[in-house]
Amino acid sequence: MEIEIIRDGNVSLLKPSEEIHFDNYKEVEAKLLAEIDAGAKEVVVDLSNVTTLYSMTLGMFNNIASKIAKKGGKFGITNINSDIRRVLKATRLDKLIQIK
Repeated sequence: MEIEIIRDGNVSLLKPSEEIHFDNYKEVEAKLLAEIDAGAKEVVVDLSNVTTLYSMTLGMFNNIASKIAKKGGKFGITNINSDIRRVLKATRLDKLIQIK
């Protein structure tokens, strides 16, 4: 999977090229953690190429939000569709993750 990374100061934007699913979510998680470890204070995932959130992706997002919050940072997502917005509200992840 291709993951475009754009850095602007302490902000990192990651844009996966396809759906995040069982076969590739660990790769996405590793990239997000690497950005946090490199000092990013805000990490944002652009989900414009993602139409569905699977349970392992929700768990990964929860893990990332927790890790960056412990370092005083923020985790957000952007370019989400209405289905993803509903899932985030239903799971209450919208309370941990900034939706941009």
